[in-house]
Amino acid sequence: LGSAPCTQAYKEELFDINQHHLNVIGVGHCSLDNVCRVTATHGLHSKLTGAGGGGCAITLLRPDTPPLMVEAARQDLSACGFECWETSIGAPGICLHSLSSLKAEVLHVFNSV
Repeated sequence: LGSAPCTQAYKEELFDINQHHLNVIGVGHCSLDNVCRVTATHGLHSKLTGAGGGGCAITLLRPDTPPLMVEAARQDLSACGFECWETSIGAPGICLHSLSSLKAEVLHVFNSV
């Protein structure tokens, strides 16, 4: 997905939905919910990383996120006792594929689930 505003909003919605699903299946935690609440006050979207180590969240930043907004969120998170690390992804990251673009054998797998 590119960086167009509508795809950015879609990514943010997916972050929120994914975090909700992680809570539903029981892998959430009140601390992670707190991270999500704090970043949401700055218009940002966060979720459990799902990397398996436990206790780490990721916050999605739009390419045009003002540095002052990032710093304010970082300060609020630090005030709550959280450590913050800024990183970036070295690959396209999230990709959206239309079902119609999938090969028949791949589509068959999705339809059989």
